[in-house]
Amino acid sequence: MSLSRGAKTLVQEKSASKGGKEKRDRYIPAPPISPGDLLRDLIQSDPELTQERLAKSMHVSRFSINQIVNGKRAVTAEMALRLARVMSTTPDLWLNLQKDIDLYAAHRKLGQEIGALKVLRSPKADKDLFVDKD
Repeated sequence: MSLSRGAKTLVQEKSASKGGKEKRDRYIPAPPISPGDLLRDLIQSDPELTQERLAKSMHVSRFSINQIVNGKRAVTAEMALRLARVMSTTPDLWLNLQKDIDLYAAHRKLGQEIGALKVLRSPKADKDLFVDKD
């Protein structure tokens, strides 16, 4: 099982120039693996693991697990701790997957608006970011 989706989706959009009559191709990165995708794969690969059994071991409702698996609910810090414990992983795994999904969605939503924001502080060189105090 790979946690990487290298594919990109081809989208045709109308160009702003020439009154929007000209179409151009643009590639959008595929969404990252979600916590629900991973959970679904783990459940499907283990015949003894079901959403119901997982929910009981985590002391949550089967509905909560089902919503995570189907991408309808985000993984919270509390849920990450529970998942990490019962699945023998780390909370960071689940939270990082959720963070990647959240950033992808925000980037898709805001798109070019982010590029139009005025930069208030110029980037610093790596050597200027850290100061050794002896």
